[in-house]
Amino acid sequence: MDDPLHQSWPPFGELLGARRRGAAHIRKNSPCQDALQAAHRQIRGQPVLALAVADGHGGSQYDRSEWGARFAVEESVKLLFEFVVEFSDPRQLLNNLRIDFARILRKNWRDAVLNHDKSLAAPVAEAVDSHTIMRRYGTTLLTLLLQPEWVFAGQLGDGKLVRIQADGTLQELFPADPALLGMETHSLCSEGCDKLWQTAVWSRQARETLLLTTDGLSDSFANNDEFHRFAGSLHTLLSEQGTDYIAEQLPHWLDRYSQEGSGDDMTLLLLFPVEDSV
Repeated sequence: MDDPLHQSWPPFGELLGARRRGAAHIRKNSPCQDALQAAHRQIRGQPVLALAVADGHGGSQYDRSEWGARFAVEESVKLLFEFVVEFSDPRQLLNNLRIDFARILRKNWRDAVLNHDKSLAAPVAEAVDSHTIMRRYGTTLLTLLLQPEWVFAGQLGDGKLVRIQADGTLQELFPADPALLGMETHSLCSEGCDKLWQTAVWSRQARETLLLTTDGLSDSFANNDEFHRFAGSLHTLLSEQGTDYIAEQLPHWLDRYSQEGSGDDMTLLLLFPVEDSV
């Protein structure tokens, strides 16, 4: 579906990724409802990398969720850079990312959604309230912001973020909310969703690989341990086979997992350190 992503962004490493339409979506002739965005800038002479993946909910109630996911990644990456520009002190920046980012993002996403609805040839009737419109665009969101000394992560809803150390040690951030059942997830379309914004901050580590994925991939494994083994195997293959080979193979692997597993759309981003990236 999409060309594989493979870019080198010093000093953070090489970014590999793919977004694929799920096997079940192909059978139903429905669109891919995942989205991803990655951007690199120099701000005050320092490199900054922003990443985002989103998973539109799909289904009849969320029939515009592919647009909701697209707006989520676009608005989140834009806002991450705006925060870096506005807050030069790292402590102030991180504090505002934790406290204010999700609230402002939700407003910006809401504006994008309502503007999109108005632009359509056959929009929802004016009598329908904005909450009903936004529900049609429901999506999750997972973001990363990297600067040379630290990494910030934020999440609303499902998806996986895994840190993989050089020795193969894995740490999954943001475990699933035990209060949610089955396929339930938190969403940008929900009132008060900014209160459910999860965040993490850590010092950027030498030789650390970062993996972000929507839940279509992780749901294709029998359990979380199997998914972690898959994540660890990618880290090993990157070290042994190189990034060019993995970037080329990622779309095919995701297609196979969708066909044999969840049937859902799949998006995967891998940030792999190289010798001069630390």
